[in-house]
Amino acid sequence: MKDKQTFVQNLVRSMTLEEKVGQCIVVGMSGTVPTNDLREAITRYHCGGIRLSPFVRIFRYFSDSRAKSIDMGPGFIPSMQKMAHQGPAPYLSPEEYAEMLNGLRELAANRRVPIPLHMVVDQEGDASKDYTRGGVVQFPSSMGLVAGGDPELAYDVARAVARQLKAAGLDMIHSPVVDVNINPQNPEIGNRAFSDDPEVVAEYAEAMVRGFKEEGVIAAAKHFPGRGDSAVDAHHDCPTLDVDRSRLENIELLPYKRLIEADVDSIMIAHCIYPQLDPDNISSVSRKIITGLLREEMGFKGLITTDSMTMGALIDKFGTAEACARSLAAGSDVILMKAENKWRGEMFELCTRWVKEGRIPETEIDAKVERILSLKYDYGLFEKMGKVNPAQAAEPFRDSFVVDTAEKAAQNAILIAKDELKALPLNRSKKVLLINQLNSIKTPNDKFDHPSMFQELMEEGWPELETLETDFGHNDADETTVLNWVKANKYDLILCTNFYDRSHKALKYPRALIEQGLPVVLITNTPYSIQGLGGMIPEAPSIVLDMNLSPQGLRMLRDVLLGTRNPKGSWPISNYNPLRLPIVQAKTQRAQVAEVAR
Repeated sequence: MKDKQTFVQNLVRSMTLEEKVGQCIVVGMSGTVPTNDLREAITRYHCGGIRLSPFVRIFRYFSDSRAKSIDMGPGFIPSMQKMAHQGPAPYLSPEEYAEMLNGLRELAANRRVPIPLHMVVDQEGDASKDYTRGGVVQFPSSMGLVAGGDPELAYDVARAVARQLKAAGLDMIHSPVVDVNINPQNPEIGNRAFSDDPEVVAEYAEAMVRGFKEEGVIAAAKHFPGRGDSAVDAHHDCPTLDVDRSRLENIELLPYKRLIEADVDSIMIAHCIYPQLDPDNISSVSRKIITGLLREEMGFKGLITTDSMTMGALIDKFGTAEACARSLAAGSDVILMKAENKWRGEMFELCTRWVKEGRIPETEIDAKVERILSLKYDYGLFEKMGKVNPAQAAEPFRDSFVVDTAEKAAQNAILIAKDELKALPLNRSKKVLLINQLNSIKTPNDKFDHPSMFQELMEEGWPELETLETDFGHNDADETTVLNWVKANKYDLILCTNFYDRSHKALKYPRALIEQGLPVVLITNTPYSIQGLGGMIPEAPSIVLDMNLSPQGLRMLRDVLLGTRNPKGSWPISNYNPLRLPIVQAKTQRAQVAEVAR
């Protein structure tokens, strides 16, 4: 420990202020081809890490025009801009992708002070994933893991995910989600949460943090203090959670207390207003919440990172650059500047200026950088500057532990919630129509994972099956086509997917078909019914819940529908159960210990 401390402190003393500020910034990289603006972020701005979005050519979640511009004065040299069009990124194999990341690490190794980059992704499961190319083995949503009632399987899943990430050169994951999703209408969290029970959330989150850590990947629990009770998506607006401190302690904060006890390495701050904690500030720029509550009162000594600082909740009020500076001043260690836009240069410059002006004490910057470098040291990034052997990038995809864990998790994440039609297993002698959404969410469109994969799986060995494709999200043309097609053709059974993801507008035709009294087997990935349209529609006569939109999950879905495999999942949540199904018997270890003691 003393050797690490001496190494880190000597490194910090050798750094300029600009280099220190740079270590506190993680920039976004979209696609698979490094561009000049990314190279500039590494070499000119000394960024500490890169948040990867491999599927699109540019990340423009929000309009740049919503953010305020700041007059930086004479002598300011703006950053380069990535002026790219939307569209799919070039395909790279896992080996080629790892080699590309090694090239970025080499740029960092050649800086005046050679400090390794850390590479971070989202890989939550189901539709929330960043790394899928070349046959990556994928897993259910957090709620899909709870449906199996086995926290140790969640631990194995985390190990399997981390083993694959690490082989590709990915060092950090923005997981687990520890929001307690007590609002069934939450459009942003939903099945990304483990549960609406804080004890269950804590148990599964602890298991996954342990798994990530054992395989050498830094876990960042999110979104502190809690985003489970909201009907607003913070990407577009600023939610408010006005509940008393006792409620926060017992629900939202409980999983974080347990994770801090379990030595979680990083926690991500939410963009939300909590009037009982700080009535004047959004949490990501609140010193009362970041430093007062998380750092001092709760005793968290690890790395505090922000969520993406270009979310609508913040940039409307402060603009991007000032929001980032305010968050550092409030106590954040790492700023996530995910969007690729012209505000990067202002952000780096303004954060540095605030330190020079004393608005952020340089001693605090030094402490932040020491935490950042210590974590990189602990996870071995200073060895080979984090570079990996690209030839081994895909080896974990064939690892029997990874493959077997994925199959078990897939079977546990699926259940037949309702079957009034007595349609399951399917009778292939009947006239059946499959209405299938093109699952285009972050799929690499290769032979392992592509948008029409479920249709392809269902058609194998069933030449009489008719299929009708629609976009994943609502559009008027599909709505008309589906209703007209079904009206013109009489089917014994209609298999209708109604998968939900927060990035798409919910479909309307599944409810319309159900309300017409047609024989619909609704297939969805979430137990929630978002605005009565997205996800599960309780009025459907038959419902299959599969919380795993991965190749593994879709294969299991096919097998369950055809009766060759038995689903092993149970209803995963406690306080929302419109079908009054048996709830998963997922007693936490703490509850079991307490029961034995009684």
